Amino acid sequence: MSYLLNVENLVKRFGDNTVVDDLSFHISPGECLGVIGPNGAGKTTTLRMCLGLTTPDAGSITYFENLSMPDDALAIKARLGVVAQMDTLDPDFSAEENLLVYGRYFGMKDRDIKARIGPLLEFGALTSKAKAKPGELSGGMKRRLSLARALINQPQMLMLDEPTT
Repeated sequence: MSYLLNVENLVKRFGDNTVVDDLSFHISPGECLGVIGPNGAGKTTTLRMCLGLTTPDAGSITYFENLSMPDDALAIKARLGVVAQMDTLDPDFSAEENLLVYGRYFGMKDRDIKARIGPLLEFGALTSKAKAKPGELSGGMKRRLSLARALINQPQMLMLDEPTT
């Protein structure tokens, strides 16, 4: 079976506190996985390990069949779209500039990024806000812009932390 993400026997401890204990799951193309639980259950820690931001104490994280996190982090991140829990939009840039700059992080050519900006702003119902800076947008508009930004590189997999906040 082909997996976008395969997590096996993941463990993370902080001191004497085990926050992720022998977690295994996989995500196949076309699937959507939601993780719910109380505060402190290890949801964000699991996501941080899957993104290579926190090192697991045990277990393995494999993407796209043969890329291992954290060893192949750059190759993996080039194929992911991520919407963080907190707003990470650049307040000094307009909506379209946020998309342009973010696309450059992936090594995309400006002409290719610009060809995606219009459709992504339309997808997020933000076409009329292309020149607006994040401080001029409502909370919902900022979330939609963050989602549009996460899609700029046409990722194979999209990860959202607390998507309803």
